[in-house]
Amino acid sequence: MRLSAENQKPKYGFFPFSRLMAELGQLMKRKIATFIFIILDVAIIIFSFLFVAWFRAGTKRIIVNYSTPLLVFGSIWLVVGLWCQKFTVKEKYSGRTFALHMLKIDLYALAVVFAVMILFQQVHYSRYLLFGTIALISVLELVIFLGGFYGLKFHKENESFASTSLVTHSAKLEESFSDRYIRDATIRVPQKENSFYSPEFATSSYAGMTDAEWHNLLADNQKLYTFLASKVDLNRFQRDKLRVLNTSEINHFVNGESGSLQMMITLYPINDCRRINQYLIAINDSLVKGGVVICRGETITERRNRFYRKYTPYLGGIIYFCDFIYHRVFPKIPIIQGWYFALTKGRNRAISETEMMGRFYFCGFELISKDEINGFMHFILKKVKPWSNDPNPSYGPFIKLKRVGKDKKIFYLHKLRTMHPYSEYLQDYAYRTCDLQEGGKFANDFRVTVWGKVLRTMWIDELPQILNLLHGEVSLVGVRALSEHYFNLYPPDLQELRCQFKPGLVPPFYADMPKSLEEIIASERRYLAQKQAKPFLTDWKYFWKAVWNIIFKHARSN
Repeated sequence: MRLSAENQKPKYGFFPFSRLMAELGQLMKRKIATFIFIILDVAIIIFSFLFVAWFRAGTKRIIVNYSTPLLVFGSIWLVVGLWCQKFTVKEKYSGRTFALHMLKIDLYALAVVFAVMILFQQVHYSRYLLFGTIALISVLELVIFLGGFYGLKFHKENESFASTSLVTHSAKLEESFSDRYIRDATIRVPQKENSFYSPEFATSSYAGMTDAEWHNLLADNQKLYTFLASKVDLNRFQRDKLRVLNTSEINHFVNGESGSLQMMITLYPINDCRRINQYLIAINDSLVKGGVVICRGETITERRNRFYRKYTPYLGGIIYFCDFIYHRVFPKIPIIQGWYFALTKGRNRAISETEMMGRFYFCGFELISKDEINGFMHFILKKVKPWSNDPNPSYGPFIKLKRVGKDKKIFYLHKLRTMHPYSEYLQDYAYRTCDLQEGGKFANDFRVTVWGKVLRTMWIDELPQILNLLHGEVSLVGVRALSEHYFNLYPPDLQELRCQFKPGLVPPFYADMPKSLEEIIASERRYLAQKQAKPFLTDWKYFWKAVWNIIFKHARSN
């Protein structure tokens, strides 16, 4: 029997149910993760019993006859788990100690179950059902609880650098969705990547490295030297302020070198870094402003091509799909994410080029140039600022966007993410390098994933907005829900008019198809004026006109 912190036994009454309820109440106040583990365990117990009973003849009879023993068995299992702190995850635990801790408590619970069966002379209870249920419970607990343990551990270790929640809500994401509506395509021309970079920290008396020293340093990678020499003034760098790394261990290059290095060449693929952001942030801290880092990684395009070359496009396509699910999808799913990083240590991840770029910009770097060398994309980057303090970059499948609703009340619009992770940090880069469509949206936006394009074409990415409709935050037809930034660009009288009605899932945009901010404002003004006079008929007319344009004229949002 375990005593409390004050070395006193709490008084809960004789029947274990009262202790169970009291413990549940305390756990809810202390740690939500522990409470979730308890709920999962209840589900595991019920599922295991029903699953094992399903293999026996007369399943319905077994469920009816043994429902009471199941309730007693389940109560014992939970009470022993609570008493022995089975559901409490301590910081000192490793995956192995946590697993052994659970198995030990399961053995305690099994002993109590046998003692109760003997005491109440219930030895006729089906041994197949008993041992099958216990075995399945233990296996599922190990798989699910360990996955949750590793997932929580991963989240905590990376909380300071970027969380990985299912739903993304961040100020940077808001900015990227707002800016695309206010770009003026008539005053900008797409720019190319910087052709040559000469660091500003160099002077005429600088004792920089000679070409011979560079050839000697990169003797095993002359292609990389040629690429660097064509993009960066290499004679500006001092040898004692340059590091060449082939490791992911951060302490190999941060000791005593904070803010002092001019260049860092990392030969270790970022696909194999356990904590990519932490790795890049440490590099940022080690460089002077304007310092250069060379990183490399295998993009998902290069990864697919490697499978195709090795296994032919037919077999390679199948293998690549399985690899994509394991190394690309699993790292983003709770519980499975925990298992993935525990098993792989974060190595050999499938990462898109856009995500790599987004992570670089998130960590304070700006691209000078990039090129594929020997199956890896090599990036030349310069440090332009400290790393971002945004704790929640886009990574999970869902995003929430802050919007202005009726009566200027703020609500959050739900959407499926259709862009690569960290794409919001590439807004300025995309603006400088991409062409713009009418209305200011990027043409052929490289940040949109292949599946994202499919979702957008079929309007599936908008489906989560049904939650907003059910909550009464939006209506079926109405003006577009705007961010606070974009809302403030509207004339004050139109702002007041908009706030008299709920935003809509189908805005008048699709009926009128305006091409600029001024035309959008005029379109909404006409719609709202008509809606004030005839609300239902106006929405009816605009809805069917929008449907016609979407289906037959392929109208899409700007």
